Amino acid sequence: MVESNEWLSIVAKHHKYFVSVVKSFGEHTYAEDIVQEMYLRLVRYTSPEKIIKDGEVNQGFVWFTLRNIYVDYCRQKNRIVKLELKEDILAMDEPDDTKAMDELHYKIEKEIDSWHWYDARLFRLYRDSGMSMREIASATTISLTSIFHTIKVCKARINNAISGEYYDCLND
Repeated sequence: MVESNEWLSIVAKHHKYFVSVVKSFGEHTYAEDIVQEMYLRLVRYTSPEKIIKDGEVNQGFVWFTLRNIYVDYCRQKNRIVKLELKEDILAMDEPDDTKAMDELHYKIEKEIDSWHWYDARLFRLYRDSGMSMREIASATTISLTSIFHTIKVCKARINNAISGEYYDCLND
């Protein structure tokens, strides 16, 4: 039987091999990260007896663990949609005309008021509190993915609703 503090070092002797296994799955960029996650999962969810058999690492068990982590990573990667912010909108200076700005703010608030209460409340919390999406997720029972998608849709709705007025305001 292997002592609890030395079994991980026995597994870690095969680190380069485990990285090559992950690369054989097709992941080159995050291969090291996936192997590190494998170590964490082994410590959290398994016992040394499942991993070390007769003083040798159970390669099949570790391979399945790596494959499961890789598949989880692929699922997460496909779920997250990256939102490209238009550089021309972000790089522009604010207009000097405060009346026009007040009108834009009014239109934005009017647009937000027309939304479902959940979307409006979550967007205002994100916009006004200065909290990150992760901080909102940890302070509420709302998942980070749900918060991300809601905020993304809200930003797109505002962009669609007032982009014409925004450009008009800049050109005045």
